[in-house]
Amino acid sequence: MKIFLPILLILSISLAKDVPFKTGESLKYSAEFNLIPVGQAELYVSGIEQIQGNDAYHVSFSAQTKGLANQLFKIRDQIDIWLDSKELYTHRLKKNIREGSYRKSVDITFDYDEGVARTNTKDVKINFTARDPFSMFYYLRTIQLKEKEIMSFTSFEGKNIVNYNLQITGKEIINSPVGTFVCKVIRPFRKGKNLFKNQGDMQIWISEDARRLPVKIQIKMKFGSMTLLLKKIN
Repeated sequence: MKIFLPILLILSISLAKDVPFKTGESLKYSAEFNLIPVGQAELYVSGIEQIQGNDAYHVSFSAQTKGLANQLFKIRDQIDIWLDSKELYTHRLKKNIREGSYRKSVDITFDYDEGVARTNTKDVKINFTARDPFSMFYYLRTIQLKEKEIMSFTSFEGKNIVNYNLQITGKEIINSPVGTFVCKVIRPFRKGKNLFKNQGDMQIWISEDARRLPVKIQIKMKFGSMTLLLKKIN
């Protein structure tokens, strides 16, 4: 969904030694808006592919409405990313967004040797390694998260380059259909501004166990709150 799509680029953090996910991992989520079930979403690691001569995890995110929500405002979003197999930065991002009457397709390839991000319509000079919001979930699973730590990152979604921060704000216990987890709470934010144009506020809960799962994602906005909660792991 558009509200999940700012591309995130996290800087100045060392990677943990082990990667707590593997090819074939599927994380399925229930989606609620103001506590009303509206659909489902999935993060899926389909395999390792070659992108510009680099081994990359192919990760897909899909989101669909269901029931009455499907009739009122149909959503069929598909986002594919290719993450560097060692450092988990983004080599390619492909989005196909279908939300009501809104349509958007984006295909960005990051050429780090040339320092260029190539989109459908233009080339943009870059001097950073990119991490979109979904690669962020996987990247956060590989690092030690320190409470109150603020991490700086930059976003690029095919239009503008924007500076953001992440802060670990504390711990919470989250109950989900797949179990109860002690989680670190992570809040992305912009200096002096809300993360989203509609004045939304986002939080991510990452489990403290060995799998470091993104258990819950919540976005609060003027008109309500959208919550993704982990319901199935394959």
